[in-house]
Amino acid sequence: MPQVSSVQAAAEAMGRRKIDQSILVGFDGFVDEIIHLVDERQDADHFTRINSMAAYGNRVANAAGKSCNVEMVVNQMKLGGNGPIMGNSLQAQGYKIIYMGALGKERIHPVFEKFASNCFKVISCADPAHTDALEFLDGKVMMGKLQPLRDVNWTQLMTRVSLDEMRKIIEEVSLVACTNWTMLPFMNSILLGLNDVLGQCREKKSVFVDLADPRKRTVVDIREVLELLGSMQKVADMLLGLNEDEATQIARVLGVSTGLDLKALAADIRSKTGLHMVVIHPVKEAAVATGDGAFWMGGPYTPVPKLTTGAGDNFNAGFCNGYLGGLPAEQCLATGVCASGFYVRNGRSPQHQELVEFMKQWAAGNCGVIE
Repeated sequence: MPQVSSVQAAAEAMGRRKIDQSILVGFDGFVDEIIHLVDERQDADHFTRINSMAAYGNRVANAAGKSCNVEMVVNQMKLGGNGPIMGNSLQAQGYKIIYMGALGKERIHPVFEKFASNCFKVISCADPAHTDALEFLDGKVMMGKLQPLRDVNWTQLMTRVSLDEMRKIIEEVSLVACTNWTMLPFMNSILLGLNDVLGQCREKKSVFVDLADPRKRTVVDIREVLELLGSMQKVADMLLGLNEDEATQIARVLGVSTGLDLKALAADIRSKTGLHMVVIHPVKEAAVATGDGAFWMGGPYTPVPKLTTGAGDNFNAGFCNGYLGGLPAEQCLATGVCASGFYVRNGRSPQHQELVEFMKQWAAGNCGVIE
């Protein structure tokens, strides 16, 4: 059950907000194909899906030593990447978005044209990567083609924006959001470049970081980026966002017990890294650790989501929305889980008033779809 009073207080505070802030978001970019896998096809127009990841795994495992054919049906082609999805969600809430990353090297890829046209500014230094997102009712498998992302690095970025302009941008934004470290092989160069610029700002800025699933990166790589984020804490308030699996991976690298409850896990990761905040968001709940303690919030879970790809990015956007509104940490969790809850039910990010209304309905015990 949600902490009703916190959700109600967050909804009231968000309802009073007049958003007039800008955010720098980067640095990836993907063309996402949302795909359903065919279990059995009845005719040319009708089929039943493979609904679970286990069923898909069994289909492949049972074909070991032989072969199998799995039909993919493209349900939707959309903008993708942690940065564009998070930026799109923040844009829907009313923020002015400055986007840097991989939306197209020579021209903006058509799938990003609407997003880019609604951004305050776009600085693109690379072509987007491509993801086949295999969606199931209990999760998703993201199959990525990442070669273009090698161009996402500080040197290439500096060919598209001057250092002076970068300093001006960071000075004026309320938040810097750095996403998808795992898929960007040279993201550390951007973090180092940002660290130098952040150190020259007149006041301490806030930086939100989403590593994305670091499973394929080495322990040495993960330790290096965590140390880099720790050093950035000296010049900025660093917020680290993790889903449940990512939190477990980071905990193992840090030597933190993975058998802890969610609040304790967030608190221990924060203690080990020295960051301003650590937030963990599984599918059904979320927790955050700050200098004032650790807090937990249940979420408006639905067992029948319309769309799950991007749910975590919408949580991140919702959490940052509450954070920029000056909400207490527990209420930031409420804005996060509700932004995600709306997204998975409706297949799109909520507008500002839609988020407020969804929070009110959830607090009242109604998690119905808001069209």
